[in-house]
This record gives sequence, C-alpha cells and structure tokens, in this order.
Amino acid sequence: MRRPQRGGFTLIELLVVIAILAILIALLVPAVQKARDSAARTHCISQLKSIGLALHSYHDQLKSFPPALVNINTGGVVDDTGVVPAWKYYKAPAPPDQKEMFGWMTRILPYMDQEAVYNQIDFTKWPWWQHPLNERIMPMFICPGDYRSGLVAKFEGELVALAEYMAVSGTDQLAFNGVLYVNSQVRMSQISDGTSNTLFVGERPSSTDLSFGWWFAGSGESPNFGATDVCLGVNEVKDVDTMERDVFREGELIDPKDEHRWHYWSLHIGGTNFLMCDGSVRFVAYDVGQRVLNAAATRAGSDPNNLP
Repeated sequence: MRRPQRGGFTLIELLVVIAILAILIALLVPAVQKARDSAARTHCISQLKSIGLALHSYHDQLKSFPPALVNINTGGVVDDTGVVPAWKYYKAPAPPDQKEMFGWMTRILPYMDQEAVYNQIDFTKWPWWQHPLNERIMPMFICPGDYRSGLVAKFEGELVALAEYMAVSGTDQLAFNGVLYVNSQVRMSQISDGTSNTLFVGERPSSTDLSFGWWFAGSGESPNFGATDVCLGVNEVKDVDTMERDVFREGELIDPKDEHRWHYWSLHIGGTNFLMCDGSVRFVAYDVGQRVLNAAATRAGSDPNNLP
C-alpha cells in the first residue's frame, strides 16, 4: 500500500509567505523605533532635569546663574579707536571673572556629583588643552538617542569630548536677552517673564565633523561668544556681518554643509526637549512657530509666550 506523498510549498505559496513576513516587519519596525525614541526621550528629560537642579544649586550658592562662557580678550574688533574687546564692541556685559572660555557645564560639575573632576580643572590657565579633562566623556551631557560612538573628536591634533545640550543665550548671540550667554550673571529675580515660561537649555547634537559642541570649553566663531559650541540662540545670527539667521527646524547628523549646528534640533521624533528655568522640561514641536520660540527664549520680553 503506497503512502500518500506530502506536497511541498509551491513558488506562489512561498512568495505569499515572504510578502506577509515583509508586511509584518514593515509594521514592526516603526513600533520599535517609536519605543526606542520614547525611552531615549525619557532618559534625555531626566538628564535635563538633573542639569536644571545643578544650575539652581549654583544660583543658590553664588546668587546668579553661570555665564555660558566668559570672553575677556578673545576676538578683538577694530574700530575707530583701535582694537577693542569683542564683548565691549558688541555691548555685552563685562567679564564677571577671569575663567575665560570655560563652558558653563564645567562650572556646574560640583552640583552634578562631579566635584572630583571639577577639582582637577585649573581655571587660571587657558582651557585648551587641559588633558585628560578635555577628552573626558561626560554621559550626562550627551543625548542617549545619539548612536555615534564615543563622541570624542580630534581637533588640530588634540582630543576633545562632545556635549549635546546648549545653553539658551536668548534670541541670538548678540541680543544678551536670555539667561545663559557670554559674560552673563543673571539672577532669578531678573526673569520677569516667569521661570516656567523661559527657556534655559536645549538639545542640539554636535556638528557632523564634531568641531562644535564641546563640554569643557568652546568659543564658537567670531565674535567668540560661544554660539554653537556651548550656547545657542533660538533665532541665531550665523554671520555678524550679514546678520543671516537660522530658525528652529529638523536637523540631520549627516550634514556635510554644516547647516544644522546653527539651530536647535534633536534626535527625537517631531521636536526637541527644552529645560525651562523652573527646572521643568518641555518637548517643543518643530511647528511651534518662530515668534513663539523667540518669546520663550527671552527673560524679560514683551511678546506673549504660547508654548504648549
């Protein structure tokens, strides 16, 4: 008695199975990406809140928030009287101390359980290059959504570690109307727009070539007020001669023309996390409107702040 033979898959049946698997994978991938983004965003929010607590502790002890950086003599400008300091030429505040070009993140280290690192910094010397501190990776200043490994760059033969949180200097680097900008010493009482309505720190991944966005120190380009290195305006002036500006929008890590270091953006879907001056964190969508964001970046503006 012959046993019936078991039939195999036909080509059509195999193609149908493959098509079904492809559809299931296509449906699954966005869900996985969304879950990963949600986890990264939550972790990022936690880190920004820790930064907020450190900034408030700094204020409690020193009675003002730290400057984004201090500029004393870097980037002199020639006018009718000769060479004058850039801060004086552009009517920025006078330098509050002699710690020139050290970023605001170095100043809050003792309030982030990093006093041992802080005690190794020699603030009497030029910040470039104090090794091995310059290339020390500080995870609390890096967005967990960044897939790039290490985030240590070689610049002019020297190693530097990157950061991805920029102090909000105001509308732009020449306005001095935010809370953390060049030579600033803003007190809580000077934030008349309300601490819950004023931007403090925002996300901006380090530039593609990793030349901008260093946690230890950073001058930015002329006039060396730290823009795109340690701080950033929400409507930043890219060129102080032409006054060309950038706006809040999506960005890309692959950025050969270096266009996206001049505006806030994040590796999260749809918008960017911003730390507010009261210590809370808001996720701001890219379609919020530039006027609304400009108002939120100022500490004492007249425009209404309609951040969601």
